[in-house]
Amino acid sequence: MATKIVPNQFDLKGQGVSISYSTSSLTGKPQLSFKKGRQTLSFTGDEITVVDTMIGGLVTVVIAKTVDREFTSFSFLLPAIQLSDPSAKQLFRTLGITTVHVTSIAGPVQGVQQSYKSVQLRGTARQVVF
Repeated sequence: MATKIVPNQFDLKGQGVSISYSTSSLTGKPQLSFKKGRQTLSFTGDEITVVDTMIGGLVTVVIAKTVDREFTSFSFLLPAIQLSDPSAKQLFRTLGITTVHVTSIAGPVQGVQQSYKSVQLRGTARQVVF
């Protein structure tokens, strides 16, 4: 039976955005670097949310917060990928979504509570030994 070789390092680029995501690291925790313009944000462990869905893994981080008003998250889909060998790289395309979440300390917000902006991403998946 063939061994399943799953990537643990994903590098993605799209219009104005660059992401590097590792499902593990030397500490054993996932790590994500998000670059947009001159801004670079780093996330690790519980700061990264991953939800498995029928259309792939949904990876999400919070990239901005305005207390009692809104916060902004960035999410991207990771398709299931199996590599042909441990040194192989796999190119893929996916979607990134910036979501602005409206919040309020005064109670429930009326009307639309999220707005979205999507970006097409090109990625490379590979396996890295930590």
